[in-house]
Amino acid sequence: MNQLMFEECKYKYQAIVTNINYLTPEEIFQDYNQRCDVENNIDEIKEGYAFSENSLVNHKCNELYLLIKMIAYNIHNWFKQAIMPKEVQHHEISTLRRIFYRVCGNVCGSKYYRYLSFSNNCLLEKIITHIQKQIHIFSRKMITVYT
Repeated sequence: MNQLMFEECKYKYQAIVTNINYLTPEEIFQDYNQRCDVENNIDEIKEGYAFSENSLVNHKCNELYLLIKMIAYNIHNWFKQAIMPKEVQHHEISTLRRIFYRVCGNVCGSKYYRYLSFSNNCLLEKIITHIQKQIHIFSRKMITVYT
């Protein structure tokens, strides 16, 4: 499919050239727009999950390694859509690592009593509160399903 963009005043026009004759123009447009983000997903998999890094010595090990990465990618996407707040659901893994997973803190205390001390971070606090609420809702649904 080729796309041509024309811009006049405040209107945008789009032409999609295809040989598909079994779909309506609306269905072709919807199908085309669903696939427009594929390149971003491929970049996220390559950059965020090191999909392009394999040893290539043992093919079975590489296959298992890629399978584990695919499972991690799918679990993380489920986690984003089901648990994370709407404001951060569109972020890629690299951004979420910086905001949520890699949090600076200090190990405090001595001998047997140790604890983590974090600096104030309003965004992180909001995300964690939202996640706690979503997990509580999810667990309630699972309890009602299995009882």
